[in-house]
Amino acid sequence: MMNRLYRFLVGTLRGRLIVGVAMVHAVMMALFIGDLTLRQRAMLLERQVDEAVALSQGLATSAAGWIAANDIAGLQELVEVQRRYPELLFAILADKEGRVLADTGNSRQGLYLLDLPHEARQAVISNVPALVDIATPAMIGERHIGWVRIGIGQKMAGKKLDDITRSGVAYALGAILIGSLIAWIMGQLITRRLYAIQDTIGKVRSGNHMARSSLTGEDEACVLAGEFNSMLDALAERDRELRASEERYRSLIRKVQTAIILHDGEGRILNSNPLAQKLLGLSEEQLCGKAMVDPEWHFLGEDGAVLPIAKYPASLVLSTRQPLRDYVIGVRRPDKADVAWMLVNGEPDYDDAGEITLIIVSFVDITARKYAEEAIQFQATELEKRVKQRTTELEEMNIELQRLNRLFVGRELRMVELKKKIRQLEHVNGSNHHIIDDSGATESEEKR
Repeated sequence: MMNRLYRFLVGTLRGRLIVGVAMVHAVMMALFIGDLTLRQRAMLLERQVDEAVALSQGLATSAAGWIAANDIAGLQELVEVQRRYPELLFAILADKEGRVLADTGNSRQGLYLLDLPHEARQAVISNVPALVDIATPAMIGERHIGWVRIGIGQKMAGKKLDDITRSGVAYALGAILIGSLIAWIMGQLITRRLYAIQDTIGKVRSGNHMARSSLTGEDEACVLAGEFNSMLDALAERDRELRASEERYRSLIRKVQTAIILHDGEGRILNSNPLAQKLLGLSEEQLCGKAMVDPEWHFLGEDGAVLPIAKYPASLVLSTRQPLRDYVIGVRRPDKADVAWMLVNGEPDYDDAGEITLIIVSFVDITARKYAEEAIQFQATELEKRVKQRTTELEEMNIELQRLNRLFVGRELRMVELKKKIRQLEHVNGSNHHIIDDSGATESEEKR
């Protein structure tokens, strides 16, 4: 109960208004009562001093002759008469040396008053509400013959002042309650219109984006309601534009001839286009909401090994906070046994605080090119093997040719020597004009 009351008084505008008005009333009434009490006390004290002065002066005039005659009995009767004054605490008559001749208590006779003024003049010895003590000289003509001491309290007047103060406190509490009641009523009138706006806000929050405040008038609540309605209209228009933009964006993603997957700032998939779904072998429903780590597919490196999570495209963008360019990976899809090779690019999108809110991952199927490169690499390897084998064969043939060439060169030298000898014989014998041609000589040589 107390918690509900505290939440109402502190957490609501109506409660704050009530508390504020009550506090204002309390402070103002406290100041008023305090000031009134102080003024009353000052006025009572002033009145108390005036009464004491008047009483002492009247008694001094009446008692001057009795003091001069030293008539103690008459002085005591004169003092006893003063008891009729309700606030009188004491009345003392003394000679000019300060010896008490008569007093209302009959306990001071013969004693001396030591705190009398040194000169024959009226003096205020005590000036507090509990005791106003006035000393007045008794004079006969210009001759000082004694003293009159009057002490007046404030008991009855204090009680009346306390009664007035208590009445003021009661009035203050009544004023606070009345002010709080008025504040409650005013709060009802003021906050009722604000609660109508709050009700509209609740409807909008629950999903009714067409809800509008119907307040009319020219007060601040009506102006606030109008501004709120205008804000809702602007937000509705912005939502329509945003939905249209998102639809155009999705349409563009669906139509573009590049596989695209959108990740949020934590790596989860937000959207994908049909080409991406086809290449990965998963539907849009299967892809949406998936994290980078998922058993439905595996990313492979160019060496065919399964990539760790840190090497996934979205992970690389998140860790480096930089775009990813021309990253080659393989994808082992759940619906196919072969591996699809992709050329991947990643582009981060930042918010105003510099945090990544969106990652656009695009990839192109380069499986055919990858297999073509592998085929070319295989053919190049085979060609290199054949070239090495042919080179070896040519080297062996070259060695054999060199051996045959050495044999042929030896035979040619022997033929040249034979030709020289034949010419010498022809010259010596006077040849019979028989001509031995080169081929015949060769054949004869071969026969020999």
